[in-house]
Amino acid sequence: MEKLRDLEKTVRTILEEKPATRGSDDLLYTWVCYKMGYGLKGKDAQDFILNYRRMGIPTIESVGRCRRKLQEKNESLKPTPDIQLKRKKQENSFYHYSLGY
Repeated sequence: MEKLRDLEKTVRTILEEKPATRGSDDLLYTWVCYKMGYGLKGKDAQDFILNYRRMGIPTIESVGRCRRKLQEKNESLKPTPDIQLKRKKQENSFYHYSLGY
């Protein structure tokens, strides 16, 4: 839950400081990665993130949705029990975060 609160603070700061990010999740993601020090710096990284759709690369959300749908239908495609438990904890963390705890 703490990571989500930290992320929220980072996103809020970026939205306040960079108004252009308010209308572009891709630009916002670029700045989040930059602020969090994930190595996505410079013009090349920004160009990639802002143009990956034009290159035909699917969004992270689309890939995740496909993964969840496939795992729902096919038990053998599900992750290990350890990973499932970790995801459940993250889900619970987000649930509490959304309720304001």
